[in-house]
Amino acid sequence: MSTEPISLLDVLPGLRVPVEDVPAMLAHMWDSDPEDPAAQRIHSFRASQMNLVLHFGLATGAEEARRLFDTAIEFAQRYPCRLVVLCPGERQRGGGEVLDGKVFSQCYVGKNLRDMCCCEALALGYNTEDARFLENQMSLWLETDLPVYHWFHRVPPERITDCYASIVSRVTRALYDSDVDPDLADAGFWAEEVRARNLAYARTLPMRQHIGQFLSVYAPESIGGALESVEIACDPAIRGEAAALLDWMRGAVLRCTAAHGGDAPAFRLREDHTDGGGLKIEWRYGKEPKYFLWEYNTGIRTGRRKGCFGGVPFDQPLHIDPLPRAVALAEALFF
Repeated sequence: MSTEPISLLDVLPGLRVPVEDVPAMLAHMWDSDPEDPAAQRIHSFRASQMNLVLHFGLATGAEEARRLFDTAIEFAQRYPCRLVVLCPGERQRGGGEVLDGKVFSQCYVGKNLRDMCCCEALALGYNTEDARFLENQMSLWLETDLPVYHWFHRVPPERITDCYASIVSRVTRALYDSDVDPDLADAGFWAEEVRARNLAYARTLPMRQHIGQFLSVYAPESIGGALESVEIACDPAIRGEAAALLDWMRGAVLRCTAAHGGDAPAFRLREDHTDGGGLKIEWRYGKEPKYFLWEYNTGIRTGRRKGCFGGVPFDQPLHIDPLPRAVALAEALFF
């Protein structure tokens, strides 16, 4: 006996509701007894600051979709928002609804019992052939007069260009992850007026802080003088983060070489098949006895830095905790 494949909409939590009934449900979702002070406080706990659209592509896996949904909900606990999740599918036409809806709502209590946050999420299942309905449907579900942030995940670039350009032109910020969608990081893909942010770059914040703070004690001419090449070798799984880190490093290093009028070094990125998300940064100098090597394994969160910039050599272990997923999402959206 054949069975229907599980759709992304089926994976997400919530109550399945006819799409046309969702606005009415939202209008009364948080109704409470006007005489009950505790119930009235819920209204202040769910005051939205923004809309967050999580837009899945067909290639998104079920576990992956649930993980990203949980990340978005965790984010919403800190930054109250209305979450709208777009779940594509390729349903057979024969009499089924064009759009399917799901509503999720829950209140969370923090360590302090006064710390409460109420979240709501709307999921929309649609046939990829009916993507033209998305913009109209989203306009009914989004909270008006609030900024809209649109997170693309495994949505092909040509799909964004051909089907969602109008949506993208109106968002406050578009978000993607170059570890998953490397083509979206290509220079020139996003229109100049679109404020696009890379989630992979946001995840490098602890590494950027560690490297920047350590190297800040050295004079720019010590760092940039006679520098010939900067190379990052990485596990393929974190190529997006490595490329983002190399772009950040390029800007910092070029300022150092410009400080003494030196030539710009070569910048290279290569994949190195290591276990657990290995990443290695190596700076090579000319004849001067200088070098810099920085190694880090994202899986075990440890590494080593060693080198010499003309003074006393150093060789030290390091430990860096990654950003929690929801914190990385906030970093990408707001900073």
